[in-house]
Parts: sequence; structure tokens; C-alpha cells
Amino acid sequence: MHKVLIIDDEKDILDSLSSILEDEGFQVSKATDGKEGLSLFEKEKPDIVILDIWMPELDGIQVLKRIKKKRGEAIVIVISGHGTISTAVEAVKMGAYDFLEKPLSIEKVLEVIFRGLGAEDRHMVKTEGFRIESAKGIHKFRQKTIGKSIVVYGVGLHSGAKTGMILLPMPENTGIIFEHIPDGERIPAYIDYVFSVGYASSVKGKNCMVRTIEHLLATIHMYGITNLLVKVSEEIPILDGSAIEICNRIEQAGIIEQQKGIEPLYINEMANIAGLSNGKSFHIEPSECFEIDYTLEHGRPIGIQRYYFKGNKDDFVAEIAPARTFGFLKDFEQLAKMGLGTGGRINNVIILNDEGVINTKLRFKDEFVRHKVLDLIGDIYLLNRPIIGKIVARQTGHLENLALVKELRKRFLN
Repeated sequence: MHKVLIIDDEKDILDSLSSILEDEGFQVSKATDGKEGLSLFEKEKPDIVILDIWMPELDGIQVLKRIKKKRGEAIVIVISGHGTISTAVEAVKMGAYDFLEKPLSIEKVLEVIFRGLGAEDRHMVKTEGFRIESAKGIHKFRQKTIGKSIVVYGVGLHSGAKTGMILLPMPENTGIIFEHIPDGERIPAYIDYVFSVGYASSVKGKNCMVRTIEHLLATIHMYGITNLLVKVSEEIPILDGSAIEICNRIEQAGIIEQQKGIEPLYINEMANIAGLSNGKSFHIEPSECFEIDYTLEHGRPIGIQRYYFKGNKDDFVAEIAPARTFGFLKDFEQLAKMGLGTGGRINNVIILNDEGVINTKLRFKDEFVRHKVLDLIGDIYLLNRPIIGKIVARQTGHLENLALVKELRKRFLN
């Protein structure tokens, strides 16, 4: 019988949560403050600790530090009724297994407990009925997740707010899921949930939205990650304007290949995507791998740039992930009037005027087209599966990328 220790100064939570967990077959100990909780932790040696952040005298962060010092492998689930993404990120960075916001969803509590115990399949939280399907047969790809939790700090490009995100390993068939903090709503990274204003790709649920997801999606696309929970407030951090830091964090966490497979989307016929204007175009055709041939045509100082990418993770990390977001100074002034782009800084966006780059040194002579490829790799992963085929693009942005994703789903997945 697994042991659970609950440390919380709210009696109602102690009583109701312990009753539910006992019904699920756990042996439960309860503490009303941090000092009592640490004493019970030493005595009972629980498998799981559920720890409230806000408590008198010893707060949850102090208790967490002491628990991890005593037993580094302890599985501690932090809970809070007044939490923010900063609180969540701090707790996970200090060793918490996960962070849950009050009022607690018992489904999520049980899911996190069983995931921590390595028994994920006993409790899976459904996200609006969304789950990826296992593939069988010789053409399947293995599903993958990350080896351990990742925490990332930064600011949002369009909100300008300090933010962060927590990436958590998830079991097979979960898919890529965003969870909003503090609301707790879960939103799949899938085309049906997309909401875009054209300057970034975003997903929207019933009550919440998560913005600027394309760099994260591009990275997990190229690493083959199919199951992941991303806890964030409203916007993915822009970091240095590229995806290279996310690559570095994923390398540190490692990749776990899971047992079940996922069926790729095979582009098995040639087609042009209709309805695009202003010189924008998409052409798709069969290929033995994932390929992108992108042409960017712009006035001074960018000119015409073309880049061919063949879907290899190592090439992505070296040649595409470091390419940064760019824009003209006049465009950022317009975005500011719209309440967007306020997180753009000298160190996270390439800013141009009609004469050239005004704030940094380019990492590649053709960094602009490479960044367009980065965005497309991210947007295309809103199908939540690998793609085998060639995409030829010209002048496209997020709106056109999302139109392509819808067309691919209609042609090859329905």
C-alpha cells in the first residue's frame, strides 16, 4: 500500500483529500503545518507528499527545501490557492514533481500521483476527449516524451510580462497539452484549438489562451516528442527570439522512447494550396522524409532568400533553431499600438530599418528565411504527429501555415 502525506493548514482540504485517497487505496498521513509535516515525513517515509505553499511559520517552499535535502528522490506535489507561474516554476526548479492550483481537481491529483508512482495508465485526465491514437504496423514511429521536468524563465514577446513554463513528461497517447496557470484549463496543441492574430500562433480553450507557441512546437517536433504537458500562464517565453535554449533544455532532460507507436501523416499526392494571395504559395508533394523548401522575398534590406531543410534533428539544432524572430522598427511601433510586441527587446528580436539590422549581429547571412522555416516547422506540428513529405513555401506566415495544416488534415487524415 502506497503512503501519502498531506501537509496543509486548511482542514477541509486535509479531510476531503485524505478521504478520497483512502478510498483509492492509499495510506494517508495528515499534517496541519510545516513542522508537523517534516516530523511525519521522517517517521512515515511516504511515497508521495502533497504540500501546500501558503502556511504559517514554515511555508511550503521552506518545507520543500528541507524534504529534498533529507531525501532528494522524494516525490512532492506542491499545491496553492494563490499561485502564479512564477511560484510554480520556482517550486519545480527546487525539486517539486508537479504543481497544482486550488481548488483541486481530484482527477488531476490522482493523475499526478499515479504518474509519480509510474502507474500513469491507472488515471489519465481527458482533455476535451483529445488523445492521440496508437499506431500499429511497420510504418509507425515510436511515441516519445522527455526524461524529466524542465523549467524555463523569460518574457512574453507580445505581452511583455515576465513568464515561465514547466515541461512535464507524460504517458503514451497524451499528445502535446498546454495547461494554463492559475486557471488549470488544459488545451491540446492541435489545429482545432488554434487562435491566431497573424503575428504568432496561439491555442485557445473555453476560458484561456496560450500564445506564441511556434518555437516550442518546432523544437518538440524535431525531437520527435509526442507526449508532453506544458504548464504556462498566457504566453510561451520568447527567450532570445529563437528555439536554441529550448533545444538545450530538452537535451539536458533527455528523451524517453515509449512503447506505443504513432502513425505519421504521409503526403502521397502533389497539390497546390489554393486561396493564397500577395505572392504567397504552398505546394506539397510526396517524399521519403520531411522536407521544406522556403523562399522569402522582401524589399531592402532582406532581399530574396531561399532555404532547403531536410527534417533532421541535428541539422535543426545547428541550422534552424538559432534563427531569431525579426521585424521592422515601424512594425513594432504598429504592434505596440495594438497592445502586442511589448516584450520585444534588443536581445531577443532582430530589429531592422530600411538600411539594415540596427540592434544586433546576424547569426547567419540568411537568418530571416531560416526563422521562417522554424515557424513553419512549429505550426505544422499542430497535427501532433510526424509528417513525411515535401512542403514548398513562398512568403507564407502563420495564417497561411495554419491554412496548410487544415488542408493537410482534410486531405490525409479524414
